[in-house]
Formats: sequence, C-alpha cells, structure tokens
Amino acid sequence: MDTPRGGGVGIVVPMLIALSIMMVSSSYERRTLIVVLFVVMLLGIVGWLDDRYELHFLVRIIAQIFGGVVVLSGIGSFEYLEIAGNSISLYFLAPVITLLWFLWMTNLYNFMDGIDGIAAGQAAIAGCFLGIWFTIHADHVMALLSYVIMAASLGFLVWNWAPARIFMGDVGSSTLGGVFAVIALIAYKRHQIPFGAFVLLFGVFLADATVTLIKRVFQGKIFWQAHREHLYQRAVIAGWSHAQVSTTAIIISVIMAILGTLEMLHVSPAFLWLPLGAFVLGMLAIIVRKKCLAMGK
Repeated sequence: MDTPRGGGVGIVVPMLIALSIMMVSSSYERRTLIVVLFVVMLLGIVGWLDDRYELHFLVRIIAQIFGGVVVLSGIGSFEYLEIAGNSISLYFLAPVITLLWFLWMTNLYNFMDGIDGIAAGQAAIAGCFLGIWFTIHADHVMALLSYVIMAASLGFLVWNWAPARIFMGDVGSSTLGGVFAVIALIAYKRHQIPFGAFVLLFGVFLADATVTLIKRVFQGKIFWQAHREHLYQRAVIAGWSHAQVSTTAIIISVIMAILGTLEMLHVSPAFLWLPLGAFVLGMLAIIVRKKCLAMGK
C-alpha cells in the first residue's frame, strides 16, 4: 500500500488559523500579516495541486515568483547582508537577492523532503529557535507564529517518522520553506537580526541543497528533476536508515541553531560562528563521503 502524500496540510492549516486570529486580535502591522497569510495560502494551494496533479515546473516557479513579488511589495528587501560580523550592502541588487532567497528557500525544503522525518524535524527546530529569537526581541506575534509552526511540525513528525505513515508533500515542504524565508525577512526588517543567523539556522538544508544544485549545474544535468544526489540521500544509499540520517540531521541542526543564536546575539567573537558552522557541516560531509566510498557507492 502506497504511503499517502499531502500530510503537510496538517502544518499549513494551523498556520492559516493562527494568522487569521492574529489579523483580528492583534495590533501588529496588518500589511505584514496579510503578506504572510497570502504566502501560506498561495504556496499551500500550489503545493496541494502539485501533489495531486504534478504541475509543470514552470507553473510552480511562476506562482512562486508572483508570491515573491508580493513579499517585496509588502515587506521590502534585504538592503544589506550581515554575516560573521561584516555588513555587505546590496544596493540595487537588494530586490533580486531577496527574491532569490524566497525562491531558493521555497524549493530547497521541497528538495530536502526526501526521507522520513528530515523536513518536519528541521522545521520544528527552526520554529522553536525563531520563536525564542522573536521572544527575545519582544515580538510576540511572530514568536507565536513560529511556535505554531514548531508544534504543527512536531505533530506531523509523529506520523512521518520512519517508517512514515504519511508524507508531507509539496503542500507542506514548499509552504514551510517560503514562510521561513518571509519570517527571516521580517526579523531582519523589524529587529535587524543578521542574515548570517539564518544561514546558520537553516544551514543543514542550505548547504546540502546548494552544493548539490551547483554540482548538478556544472555536470550539465537538469537540476530540477528528481534525483538521489543529496548528501542525506547518499547517506541512506550508503546503508544508514532513514531514522539514523534524520536523527543526525536534527542533532546537527540544533548545533547550527545554537551557533545562529550566538550570531543573532552578536556574541564575540562574531567572525567565529559561521566558519564553525561550516566546519561542522564539512565534517559531516566527509563522514558521509567516506561511508559511501567504503560501501562502493
């Protein structure tokens, strides 16, 4: 019996309910909440349709670009990127970089949702730490939304842990990625949380998906087609179980989130946390590669 897809609806609906309640019960900037609500609805609907009818890649991208333009119009752009204590001004590229950030986050969660528990586990960690970060900045509305994501992801994880009884599908993974991209932008605009903190928080997914994409592009492969070249997929091919890989990814994600918190708090030495996170991810990649070589994979 095939495992059903589309379980991410159980994550999307709580977000919609929470945002709707916030719209009528809080004094938070209405335009910001409308944009987030719109993104959740748009990506949720497109993801649900893709799960049922397998939409063409271009249809999904056009919808995502439209969502990104709405985000740019309603919330704005990253004017600069603060990473490892250094500030990089984006000038006229700010809208382009922000749109690319939205598109990449939306799709990388989809790319990384390939084994039981990995996407839901990472989403729960990200929601938890974002909630803490917003609470530190007394932004209780965004903190509540982050905790709702955490709780919904944990609830889904119970059913998605290996062996999974239901899959998240695009309705969940794409929506989570897009919403996290928007939440990061809100945190930057309202509280000047450095971009490097989000690079670390989502580091496991960002590193795996980005390195794999670059490799496939240089190899002349169609990067958006399904494949089994991600680091986490290679770990499974090398003999690790889904539970072992997802547990490892969760543990590393917690470590990266702690480093991201240090970056967010501007704890000295500011230059250390991003390289340290890169070292942790590099060591993980080396371990998986050695395992693959030992297995002849």
